[in-house]
Formats: sequence, structure tokens, C-alpha cells
Amino acid sequence: MRNNTEINGRLFTPIGEAKERFGDDIESLVAAYYNALYYKHRQNSKLVIENSHIFINEYKDDVRYIIAELSKLSKCGIQNYSSAVRAWLNEPNNGVDCEQKKDTLTQMFDKSKVALVYGSAGTGKSTLINHIAQFFDKNKKLFLAHTNPAVENLKRRVKASECKFSTITKFLKSTGIGQDYDIIFVDECSTVSNSNMRGILESLFANIDEDGHKLLVLVGDTYQIDSIEFGNWFDIARKFVPNASVCELTTPWRSTDEGLLKLWERVRRMDGKGPDAVLEVLTRQEYTTNLDDSIFSAVGDDEIILCLNYDGLYGINNINRFLQESNASTTVTWGIQQYKVNDPILFNDSDRFTPVIYNNMKGRIAGIEVLDKGTVTECIQFDVELDKVLMGTDAFGQSFQLLPNAPSGNSVIRFTVTKSKSADEDNPRGRYSKEDIVPFQIAYAVSIHKAQGLEYDSVKIVITDEIEELITHNIFYTAITRAKKNLKVYWTPEVEKKVLESIKPKDIGKDVSLLRNYL
Repeated sequence: MRNNTEINGRLFTPIGEAKERFGDDIESLVAAYYNALYYKHRQNSKLVIENSHIFINEYKDDVRYIIAELSKLSKCGIQNYSSAVRAWLNEPNNGVDCEQKKDTLTQMFDKSKVALVYGSAGTGKSTLINHIAQFFDKNKKLFLAHTNPAVENLKRRVKASECKFSTITKFLKSTGIGQDYDIIFVDECSTVSNSNMRGILESLFANIDEDGHKLLVLVGDTYQIDSIEFGNWFDIARKFVPNASVCELTTPWRSTDEGLLKLWERVRRMDGKGPDAVLEVLTRQEYTTNLDDSIFSAVGDDEIILCLNYDGLYGINNINRFLQESNASTTVTWGIQQYKVNDPILFNDSDRFTPVIYNNMKGRIAGIEVLDKGTVTECIQFDVELDKVLMGTDAFGQSFQLLPNAPSGNSVIRFTVTKSKSADEDNPRGRYSKEDIVPFQIAYAVSIHKAQGLEYDSVKIVITDEIEELITHNIFYTAITRAKKNLKVYWTPEVEKKVLESIKPKDIGKDVSLLRNYL
């Protein structure tokens, strides 16, 4: 039952379906399961049979609580809000140059104190968050997201004062913070579990009535990769709040390619002809091809290969190894790893260069040199061309040196990585010092999950028959929306047919209908 909820996204399972698998005596099995639970876990983890369906009590209670709280916040808005926004938009240099975002800003809190912002990849959700933050510049603001990369992205994109940023886990573990914020933003809501969202609401809104002035902005895309823990609240929430509380951004900014835009929309909805409509675009635009060696021939410099598996002939490890061998630059070995000039990289989740260098920032190795070889001070020096331009002030206080810009105009930084000492050697920095760890990974190929939030001019997606069953609608949609110009999906006709026939958005209609009984 837990797998059916967490993997298939079904909060309520028909009792008849359960009986087909486990036999008619479901009630006895449910009772036996309840009696086997630790007594403190029984209320939350127990299975419940009601309305001809079976469900896990905790999951139902969490989403019921969330919907009830959001409904309360949506009862009324802020007096004179729309007039204040229109006056602000008439001021020079407000930075809002999109009519859809202007309309959204104007009505967002006019009749509700909660705003749910949905939007596909590249529609400017982060930009809208920044606009809202700038309008409420003098108010105290809290920005929450599930992952550190998402929090770092918010820090980069939001240009306003009175801001506090935190991961949800860190926030929920903290004590005594949160009650004095005027507006709370939760980003990438599709990755936020029901239990975490309930925790946020209990911490920040438990004692706030509908006349309070605390505001909530919930932002995300229900079609991208889901939360690891069960989280269906953001998909369901829009069905229980007034239309005035919901905004969907539809104008794509990531790409202007008509073929890509049409493919994204058809995969996103999977309506009408379903698989046939998607196949038509894939075929007409020549986005698909058989799995062959052409995958190793780069279309351009800004290219990535996306996979789900790490091992195998067309796994991430082997593709990275093969393409690095094809790189004509000299190999430099450091420990068990090898590096070459012109290798593409992605920085890892490390606090060594934060906030200037962040997790998943793209770059390219521009120079490598091993210094003091054979001595106790041996280290490797990397020059890395970043996918951005830095100023001298950005490098102040950082453990890297800012070099002259690359011919592309991008910034180049220099830093060293020291040789990690063994456990029996004297290491005053500690065995796992951040200066001992190479802060990036070679990235000719990465996983689809790792690529979420990234964009490339050219994207190649590898789907073999070993992983076809792992390709969900959200994973496939996330993969194809990483491309700005060129897209190629490598698979066999058989795999193509199976994937296109199996991927479809989750149907939440039955869950929504049954949840209404508990509200």
C-alpha cells in the first residue's frame, strides 16, 4: 500500500483492487498489520478502510490538514493590494517586462493571502519570485526549498532586502524562528513532501486566522520530478482554493524553437491523441534516432548526455570515460581520477566557494598543473572557465583567484586541491578537509535527476531497454525540457513505443473527489 501511494501517487486504493492481490479477507490483514505496529506509530501508520477504499491514515491526514489551511488563507486578500501594485508597476525601473507577470502580480493577493504559482520549465517562476520580493522589499521574507541547490538559486535570483533563506529540513529543525515573517515563499513545491509542508504550515500559520496579514507564495511544476518522500499536496491544492489564488505561467523563455515548444506541451499534457501526438512531433522534427555511435559526436560545445543508469555500455560512467578519451588534451591523473583540459564539468554541493560557486554550476577545465610533485605540499591546480562572468568583488575572501576572462568572455578561476593525507598522517585540517576534495565532477554525461534545473543548447537522452520501465512521465518531461536548441532521443523503436504508451500525467481526480469527504 505504501508503494502504491509513494510510487504510483495514489492516495486511495479501491478495496476491490486490494482484494484481487491479497484475497478477500483484507480486514483481517489490516488488523494484523495494525497490531504489529509499534504502539506510538499506530495512529499515523495504520491502514484505514473507508468509502470502499484503503489508505494510509498519515498520508490522508497530512494532505487534509494542508488543504484546510490553504483554504483558510484563501478566504480574503489585502486591502488596496491591486492599487498598490499598479502604482509600483508605473514607477520606472521596476524590472517587470512581461505582461503575464504584471497581471499575476496585480491580482495575486487581492482576494487571497496564498498564491499558488504553477509553470513549466523556463517560464520564469524564479523571476516572478524576485518581482514579488522586490514589491515587498521592506517586509520580512522567508524563502524555503527542499534542496540546497534550490536555496542557492533563490539567493542568486532574489534581489531584495529583509530576506532569510533556508532548506526546509534546516528550518523545521530550528526552534524559535519563523513567527515574525510577513511573507513566506516555498519553491519547487513538487519536491516538498506532504509531511514537510504540514510542518511549515504548523510552524508559521497555526495561530494565524483569516484576518491575519501573513502571506504565502507556493511555486513549482507538478510535471517535473517528484519529491523522494510522498508529496501530492501541490498537485491537489489548486482544486480546493479559488481561481484567484492560482496562477499558471505559460510563456516559455528557455527556448524559442517551435518544434521543442510543441513537443514540451504535448508531453506535458499527453491529451488528445496521446502517444501518437508526441510521436508525430518527435518524427517530424527528427528528435529520435537509433542508439548508435553518433551519440559520441558532439553537436556543439554546450551539450550534455542524459541517462538514468550509471553502468553499462551507455551508462553515465562509460560515456564520460569514452568521451574523455576522445578529448585530445593530455591526461592528468590525480588519485584514481583523470582530468583533461576542455573537459566539461559540474560543480558539486560544496560550501568551499559559496555563494559565488554553487551546486550544478557549469564550467570547463581551462588548465591543469600538478604542483610540488612528490613533496608534502603536493597539490593539483585547476583553471576553470565558468558559465558566468564574475567581478573582482565576487572573488574577495574566496579561496580562488580570478584570472583574465576566456575568449568567450566568461570568467576563469584558479584554485588548488591538496593531496589528501592518510589516516595515520598528521593532517591539521582534518582528514576530510574541503581543500582535499575536487569540487566538481566530469560532466559529458549526467543523470536526468542531476540535470533538473540545468539547460543546454544541445541535449541527448539515452533510453535503453534496461531502464525503459524507470522512465516516468515526470522524468521524460524533465529530460526533454533541458534543451534550448537541439534535442535527440536515442532509443530503439520498441523502447520508443513502450515509453510513449506508458508515460502519462498522474490522474488525481479520484483522490480529489474522495478528499472532499474529509474536508
